[in-house]
Amino acid sequence: MTTKQLDRILLPDLLKPVSKLRHGELQSFLGLDSVGAKVALRGRHEEFLFTSLHQPRAEVQSSLAELPAPTQSMMQAVAAVPAIATGIVQTAFPRIWGIVQPIVDPFSDEKEGDKETGWCKFLPRVLRVFYWSDVVTVATLAHSLYYVCDVPLRTWLLGGVLLGFPVSDLVHRMVMKDDPRFKVVRFTIKKIRGSADPENFQLDTVVLYNRCGGAIHRSLVDERREGNYWFVEIRDGAELVTGYQMVTHRIEGPECDPASWIVEGSVDGVTWHMIDECKGESLPRQRETASQQFDDLMHMPDAQAAFRQGFLAEVAACAGSFAWLILGTSWVSAGTEACVDSAPYLWYWCYFLVVVLWSFLGTVTIGLITCAVAMILVGGKTT
Repeated sequence: MTTKQLDRILLPDLLKPVSKLRHGELQSFLGLDSVGAKVALRGRHEEFLFTSLHQPRAEVQSSLAELPAPTQSMMQAVAAVPAIATGIVQTAFPRIWGIVQPIVDPFSDEKEGDKETGWCKFLPRVLRVFYWSDVVTVATLAHSLYYVCDVPLRTWLLGGVLLGFPVSDLVHRMVMKDDPRFKVVRFTIKKIRGSADPENFQLDTVVLYNRCGGAIHRSLVDERREGNYWFVEIRDGAELVTGYQMVTHRIEGPECDPASWIVEGSVDGVTWHMIDECKGESLPRQRETASQQFDDLMHMPDAQAAFRQGFLAEVAACAGSFAWLILGTSWVSAGTEACVDSAPYLWYWCYFLVVVLWSFLGTVTIGLITCAVAMILVGGKTT
């Protein structure tokens, strides 16, 4: 016989006893010698897989039932969370806005007690529009810095920005250098109506008027009395005082009303400049009543001279701006073919500014002409 034939005969015979032996050992080890053992093992498996899961769940439910119920104080604390969060937001937002507002809205006209009307109320809103226009212009310049444009539109935008607020600030500084403005106004009472000691004078308040002719609200000033002096300090800084009114005391009689006084102004509270002197004035006898407006002040000629100087400087700046607008219009027209494709944002923003500015100037011009014609016609009919 060959080796392969021996393997075919001997290997099955040799392996059968070994496999039977190992199978028997495994059955004896698992306890599967009988059918009953198999059934018992199956029952243990079912108990392990199903029955044992119910016991922990019941224990968890019983433990949850033993937990204490939420008290009323706990519920009140939970209910107070939204109110606390709202309070935090309401407290933090004004502080954050106070820091951000000078940057976002430097021309805010929503001051407490602001009663200004007319141009003094309208101009801050116009300046706010110009401010954001300059912001967009600077952003456009930064965006189109590396774009190719043969027409100097960037130069025109940059010149327009410089002819705006920087030139206005320069003119403002030039005018303020000679403009008689005061932060503190001092009233020195020389005589009262009852001919008693001037230190016995009584006033309810003093109303100051700003450069626009509007009354400075009482909440924007600090007033105090020292002997025969009455001090009024403007919180927002030095201001051109164009007039004032005295308000009689609400309780004390007319004999305590000032009759003669001197008005002085100061920027630092040390150096004082006389701005008015009144003698033998008669304030209203009614209590808590404002006097006439005293507006013939000594410093007004200097203020008018400073105003004329600033007006001429503004006229020169406006003439230069108008010439710059004409030059920019020609550049925008020349850039229709050169810059629309290579620098679209730059050209379209310049085009938008040109259209808006010329439309605004045209509307204002037509309005002025219409008003002039209407005044002539109305004046001719009345005469």
